[in-house]
Amino acid sequence: MLGSSIFFLFATSISQAALPIDIEVAAEAGSPFGAMQEWGKLLKEMDLARVRLRGANGGDEPSVTPSGEGENQRFKLVAILNRRDQLELPGGKFGVGDRAKLKAYFESLPERAANQGVERGIFSLTKQQFEQVYEDLSTPVTMSTKGVAPEAIVATLKEGLTIPLEVDDEASRALRSAKPFPRELQGLTTGTALAMAIRPAELTMIPEQKLGQPLTLRVVKASRERRGWPAGWRPAKSARELVPAMYRFTNVEINGFTLDEALTALGPHMEAPLLFDERVLAVRSIDPAKIEVSLPRGKTYIRRAVDRVLSQGRLAGELRVDEAEKPFYWITQFGPDNLPALEKK
Repeated sequence: MLGSSIFFLFATSISQAALPIDIEVAAEAGSPFGAMQEWGKLLKEMDLARVRLRGANGGDEPSVTPSGEGENQRFKLVAILNRRDQLELPGGKFGVGDRAKLKAYFESLPERAANQGVERGIFSLTKQQFEQVYEDLSTPVTMSTKGVAPEAIVATLKEGLTIPLEVDDEASRALRSAKPFPRELQGLTTGTALAMAIRPAELTMIPEQKLGQPLTLRVVKASRERRGWPAGWRPAKSARELVPAMYRFTNVEINGFTLDEALTALGPHMEAPLLFDERVLAVRSIDPAKIEVSLPRGKTYIRRAVDRVLSQGRLAGELRVDEAEKPFYWITQFGPDNLPALEKK
């Protein structure tokens, strides 16, 4: 049985410790024999500033107490070593075999403490951080992107940003091997254009601010679990309010045209750019230049005519806006490969 007067102390100089955490482990009476020594050895390997183990007192509970600020900030942790040989910490219980999870817990403690009580929204950014990113990515694109390598598009557009844009190694390799971008994005905002330009290379852009680090934009490998900055946003207004021309009735007949040719003819009447989701076209092996479409002569509104020819190519359209609220028609195939529009929050 462990008494409250028994303790072990392991200390690492603060200059050498990676984590400014002092932990005091209170072992309950009846804890497994040798548990204190085993946990003391394990915690010493966690690179904490100080580790102290003792017998539990009646009022001991898991807790964390921060002190100081900035580089001088430290954290005092009280943990309970229970009778089941588990280390009870604020927010979780860990066994001796949970070494990696425990290490991650300690490493994330300063950031979690800094975020406590801070309201976060989209991309886990604060309202102020999101507004800063959104404003920076609202800069209009002045370069022509048609036929330009995505790597060159990213390199040029990042020069106009005040927030650093970083491309990780895997993303850099993907950009270098990516084919030239086939569409014109000039006139759109930087955020929407970047999202579209890097999608064919299976990449996405994520804004983040790690503890003690500046706000940064990162181009990384995309996945269904990691969807970054969107290719456009959900409009606040209805489509009829935003682009009334799309609902103008006119006589339409299409015969002997490809989908590309039909959209080229219909596009100006939409009064909103028609932009393909190049990633979906590649994944689904859809080539608008090889798909023949037709519409019998009749009176309809332009958006319906566009949607009908798109359906013949297994595609669908959605009205979106860029960061400057400029509308465009996003042509994609809705499903797991689509990059959904987001709502600003």
